[in-house]
Amino acid sequence: MNATLKKFAFALLASLATGLAAHAEEAAPAVDDSKSGARAMAVQVEAEVTEIDLETRHVSLRGPDGNVFTVAAPELVIKLEDVKLGDKLVATYIAALEAEVRAPTAEELAEPWLVLEDGAVSADTASPGVGTARRIRAVCTIEGMNRELGTVTIKDPRGKLHLIGDVEPEKMSGVTLGQTIVMVFTEALALNLEHVPAAE
Repeated sequence: MNATLKKFAFALLASLATGLAAHAEEAAPAVDDSKSGARAMAVQVEAEVTEIDLETRHVSLRGPDGNVFTVAAPELVIKLEDVKLGDKLVATYIAALEAEVRAPTAEELAEPWLVLEDGAVSADTASPGVGTARRIRAVCTIEGMNRELGTVTIKDPRGKLHLIGDVEPEKMSGVTLGQTIVMVFTEALALNLEHVPAAE
């Protein structure tokens, strides 16, 4: 991978395939390992529910700028049966990723969405294992770039779009639409989902 693409790949670590760090109300400092290109962070954002999958316990949320992202919601976090489309929630979640802008291998093309492992995740050491987050390798494509806003939109193999923020414009140099990015990420895991109180 050339130096430009390597810089761009590391810039993508500012968010997880879910991509709302740039728009979060609060974000804990990221844990960044520049040698491995991995990054993890906790994010809090107010968002609107756009899709609920009770079987997989995935909730899709629309953030303040209209971008949609998906989180896994363990039973311990919220009773999804009490959540409906259009509800406003404050979501606190954690996510981690590493990425490379490169052509995928034949093995990756044959299986572009691969669950590598499951693991217990918790942001509170006093209460370990809040839920189980999947670690996934995905072959994605770059679908959009906005140098003014510092955002990149990627599409995963399932056709879902993810917005990645805080990408410096110079790191987009030499990167083109349709280019492939191979990501290994921890599925965004909700630590807390709370209804936004109704305005009085």
